[in-house]
Amino acid sequence: MWVFLVRRTGLGVVIVAVAVTLLYAMIHAVPGDPASVILGPRATPELRAELRAQLGLDEPFVVQILNFFGNMLQGDFGRDIVRGRPVSEIVFDQLPHTVILVFTAIGWAALVGIPLGCFSAIKRNTWIDRVLGFFSVAVIAVPSFVISIYVLLVFALWLGLFPTMGIGEPTFLSRLQHLVLPALAVGLAWVGYIARMVRASMLEVMGEIISARPGPSACPNGVWS
Repeated sequence: MWVFLVRRTGLGVVIVAVAVTLLYAMIHAVPGDPASVILGPRATPELRAELRAQLGLDEPFVVQILNFFGNMLQGDFGRDIVRGRPVSEIVFDQLPHTVILVFTAIGWAALVGIPLGCFSAIKRNTWIDRVLGFFSVAVIAVPSFVISIYVLLVFALWLGLFPTMGIGEPTFLSRLQHLVLPALAVGLAWVGYIARMVRASMLEVMGEIISARPGPSACPNGVWS
């Protein structure tokens, strides 16, 4: 188990490193100057040159990416240009809300997906199984941001049942009200994943039980007990 965790963690680190490197490469490949975009068209060449030096944009690509990874290993993810705050500070400020959202989304998805998967396995190859299978694949295929848009349109704008943004006041009911729509949008795809996995696992176990049962020749008088 520990070997598996180490390998998966190492793979995750490699994926993040490759993704960051590709992002840097895409930024350099796109025409334009980030300093000009930040400062606007009226900025003087001196101001643009000063901002490039401040952000390290005047360095070669390899130096920029190595500096970023070196600072990241020290816990320095840079500063937000708009707010002027460290990026790590912004991330850790929002981390508790993100963790709550993830656990809430996966929790309600498990409460719904496990019974659906069990019921689908019991009703295998019936119209109920086909409908549940279509629903599971559909919610997996639709991206979360698309679900979020329609959830906001229906429950926030048309019906006015839930707020559209923010985390609410520091009370349980207010936080819960602001948590419902994000958890619904994030967890809906997990309902499909969990339902499909539970169905496949149940069918596998049911197949093993059936194959392990003795045949009629092994039972006295050909009668099952």
